[in-house]
Amino acid sequence: MAEATFIQEGVGRVQSALKSLDKEYRRIQKQADVRLRKVEKRAERQIKRLQAGLLRSPLAKRAEDVRRRVEEARSEAQSMFEGRLESMLGSLRVATRTEMEKLERKVSLLNTKLHELERAKPARRAVAKPKRRAQR
Repeated sequence: MAEATFIQEGVGRVQSALKSLDKEYRRIQKQADVRLRKVEKRAERQIKRLQAGLLRSPLAKRAEDVRRRVEEARSEAQSMFEGRLESMLGSLRVATRTEMEKLERKVSLLNTKLHELERAKPARRAVAKPKRRAQR
């Protein structure tokens, strides 16, 4: 009997210690979550301040202007190249990609219609009455 109560008391102490550990773990987890949120907010504020400072910087404004001009020049050069290429292909009487794509779509559409007509042809033959030869 004494041994059983001793074991029960031991189990009770272990369970109590586990509950205590669980409570302590939850308390520490809450503290960590609160600290994490504070650090995240502080980092966000610092990033916003840094971004604002960079946007006010004359160097950043100049870099943005250069980027915009480069993009415009690239776009203009691309359109000029495409125009000259189309002109050259036209003088050589070579079809452009867009012309080829249009032709492919038309051919595909015609093939589809042809297959539909071929499928409909046997059905028409079955409906039509066979011709009889005139007997003499």
